[in-house]
Amino acid sequence: IFWQLCLNLMGLSNNTVELSGKAMDEKELVFTGAVNMYFVLVKNIAFNLFGQYESVASLVIKKEAQQHLVVKGGSYTALMYTFHRSLSLYAMAQKNRNKKKKYTTKANRLHKELAASLKKGNPNALHYVSFLNAERNALQQKKNREETVEQEYKNAITVSLRGGYVHDAALARERYAQFLLNEVGDIEEAKYQIEAAIDCYKGWGAMGKVQHLRNQQERILAESQTK
Repeated sequence: IFWQLCLNLMGLSNNTVELSGKAMDEKELVFTGAVNMYFVLVKNIAFNLFGQYESVASLVIKKEAQQHLVVKGGSYTALMYTFHRSLSLYAMAQKNRNKKKKYTTKANRLHKELAASLKKGNPNALHYVSFLNAERNALQQKKNREETVEQEYKNAITVSLRGGYVHDAALARERYAQFLLNEVGDIEEAKYQIEAAIDCYKGWGAMGKVQHLRNQQERILAESQTK
């Protein structure tokens, strides 16, 4: 399942979020507890990386798989799932203001689980918590919010890169760019962050994602070049 996601990201598949290609066909999966767990995790990652946050709502976790996605004891699959689920919810809260409270409440609960894991000494949770701090505060309407949020995104990027999580740094740059475009109106800095994200994805070998991001942000990249 992870390998098919890799093929999608590398551009060696015709799909982005659909896990079908040389490695597998998601339509033919037999959903046992373990398979369901990994499928939900990988699909959530794919939805986030390709910006389809609302699609996460379609993912159903079977009862027998739920125990494997609870943050306890430092399970990295649980950490990844909790982070990506929380990120999806924060992103949905930004897009759908009518359901902002509902999505934010759920996202905050998952965010707190990661923060508790970090407090107990789990170093793998640090960059996730830093990233979600920026996402949470981007939704708040506080004085000097822009400066605080920008610093938190920069911190998340730095912490991710130092830890070797280049793909998470790239995603943080994408999310930061969206904040700059939607909330600040700073096209030049947004362009810089998008280009930096592209460089990170290139270094990660995700050329399919690189092309997707270039196509998605073509107008912003071209517009700032003409000024």
